[in-house]
Amino acid sequence: MRQSIVDGAIRAEPALRARRASPPRIVASFRDQLGQAVTRTNPSARKPVTAPRPAPAPAAPPALGSVAISIADVPPPARAEILTRAEALLGVPYVWGGDSTRGLDCSSFLSRTWNVPRQTTDTLARVADPITKDQLRPGDALNLPTWRDPERYGHVRLFDRWANPEKTRVWVYEETADTGMAVHRVIDYDARYQPMRARHLAAGSA
Repeated sequence: MRQSIVDGAIRAEPALRARRASPPRIVASFRDQLGQAVTRTNPSARKPVTAPRPAPAPAAPPALGSVAISIADVPPPARAEILTRAEALLGVPYVWGGDSTRGLDCSSFLSRTWNVPRQTTDTLARVADPITKDQLRPGDALNLPTWRDPERYGHVRLFDRWANPEKTRVWVYEETADTGMAVHRVIDYDARYQPMRARHLAAGSA
C-alpha cells in the first residue's frame, strides 16, 4: 500500500488494480456493427435475394357463344373496307367531273370506294350487276343513270344501312352538289334508283 503525507497525517492510497489477464477482444468494424444494427431492427434486410415469381398466365378469353353479337351486324372484310374508304373521303368538295381528293363527283366517289376504274352512272354496269331492294347490303350502290334522271344528270349513292324497319329511310354515303361535299346522311329511299352490287363483292362477301 502506498502512503502519502497530507497536513502531517499519513494516509494510505488504494492499490492500483491489476490489468486484466484475459486476451484483448477484437472489436468489429463500423461497417459490421452497422450491419448488425440493421439486422436487429429489420430482420428481413439480410434475407437472400430471390428471383421474382413469373406473372400468372392470362385468363382464357370467354367462349364466343357468350358474346351477344350477331354476325349480321358485322360487314365482311371487303364491305368494311368500302365503308372505311367512304369515311376517309367525307368532306371532299363536290366538283362535276372531278376525280381527285381536291374534288370528286358522285360516280368518281363511288369508283374510289369500290376501288374500281373510273365509272359514270351510265357505265356502272361494266363492274356491277342489278339487285333487288331487299338484297341491299352495306357497300352496295343506288344508281340513277342519266336516261332515268328527269334532269339528265344522273346520280349514284353508296348504300350503308336502312334507317328504319319499314325500309323507307336509308343511310347513304354520297358526293353531292346538294351539300357541296361528300357526306354521310339519312335520306328517303327513292325507287327510281337501281340497287347494284359490285361483281367483286358478289363472289366472296355478298
